Amino acid sequence: MNGKEQAIEQITEFLKGDEEVMLLTGTHQYKKHKLVMALLNKYYKNAKILFRVNGMDNITNEDFAGFAGVKKTPKSGEWIKVSNNYYTFDSLNRTTWRRSGNKFDFAILYPIDSAMRSNIDDVLVDLTKYKGIGKLFLVSWTDNKSYDYSTISKYYDRHVIYDAEEEEPAYHKRVIDMINNKF
Repeated sequence: MNGKEQAIEQITEFLKGDEEVMLLTGTHQYKKHKLVMALLNKYYKNAKILFRVNGMDNITNEDFAGFAGVKKTPKSGEWIKVSNNYYTFDSLNRTTWRRSGNKFDFAILYPIDSAMRSNIDDVLVDLTKYKGIGKLFLVSWTDNKSYDYSTISKYYDRHVIYDAEEEEPAYHKRVIDMINNKF
C-alpha cells in the first residue's frame, strides 16, 4: 500500500540521501506537499525553500497551499517564516522566476499538474539548472490519466506515491473515480 508511513519513510530516505529530485504523486490531493513541508519543518531549521505554485493567489488558500496564517498574497521573491523555515514564492508564470532568487536548500513545485499541461520542460529546466536547489519536490494534485510522468523521468531520481486509501478510503475512492471519469 502507498500510505502515509511508506511516504514518510521514502521522503526521509530522500532527504538523507544523494538524490536531488523527487516526484510525489497519489490520491491525497491536498496533503502530499503538506507532508513534505512537515518533514522539512521536523528535520531542518532556517532552511530556504522556494515554493512554486500554479497561481500566487493560491498561497493564501490554506486548504490548497497549507500556509496557515498567511493572509495576504506575498509578492514573488518575498520571504515568509513558516514554522522553522523560510519560504519564498513564485509561480508557473516565467516573469515571477527572476524575482525569487537562485539559491535554495529545497524547492516544492505544487501542483505539477498545471505545468504538465503546458510548460513542464521550461519549468523543470529552470528549477534543475538555474535555481541552485539542494532538493526538489515535484508534487501532483490529481494524477490525471493524461499525465505521462515518464516523459519527465530524466528530471527526477525517485517517485513516491502517497494515497489516501488507508486514512480516508471514501475520499481515495472518489479521487480514483474522478481520475477514471466514473461519476
